[in-house]
Amino acid sequence: MPIHSLKSNSRFSQAVFVRQIIQSNLLEGIIEIPGNLKNRWVEIILLPIDSEKSSHYRISASSLDRFAGAWDGEPLVREEQGNYEIREKLK
Repeated sequence: MPIHSLKSNSRFSQAVFVRQIIQSNLLEGIIEIPGNLKNRWVEIILLPIDSEKSSHYRISASSLDRFAGAWDGEPLVREEQGNYEIREKLK
């Protein structure tokens, strides 16, 4: 269960963050887990960053990015698809 926390920097601005304890193996494929943290309980803290700092971070569009172009086996060949059935025209 996540712990939602609210810290007040001043009476006009607030920084919201989330803390949650989770099994690290549930995060595989989402973030890189160091070997010494695998299969352990870890605490995740989500903090907002302002737009000025965000340009320093690489945001992945997909967790599959690391697999793009990674096939190192035999060349893939598409087999012959055969004959297609002829359908009746729509009325």
